[in-house]
Amino acid sequence: MRILLEREYWPTSTHGRISVNDRWVCHTLEAPKIPGCPKKSCLPEGSYLLGKEDQLPLLTLQKSPKGEFVGVVCAQKGLEVDMPQTIIPVQSILSEGRGTKPTMAFGRLLNALGIANSAGETLRLEIRSCPDKALNLAFCETAWMD
Repeated sequence: MRILLEREYWPTSTHGRISVNDRWVCHTLEAPKIPGCPKKSCLPEGSYLLGKEDQLPLLTLQKSPKGEFVGVVCAQKGLEVDMPQTIIPVQSILSEGRGTKPTMAFGRLLNALGIANSAGETLRLEIRSCPDKALNLAFCETAWMD
């Protein structure tokens, strides 16, 4: 199963879209990328193991099976990005850092993961920059500019 989050970086937030097996599931909102401040920033690009918390409506993210939790995927009621290391699924993006229907989008994501993972395999989320929107990376990383 392929779970992919493709991102666009903006000055005040990070926007993305999650697809499962090349099928769009939902949009996402995250904190902005802040160079040199990993605790206040969105998660770094890379591959993360997804885990489901039984008591809470969230998915956990880990770098390795026995590694510590590095972030979460959850439905946030406030509809604005204010928690670093958190991916908020939303149905649509209204403006920079604002989205709609996070509970519905989170439910769609859980449903897509459940259907795609009927074989019981390990779930892994791949986070990367959206190749169509690569130019907006210059907002965050001055090292990428000439």
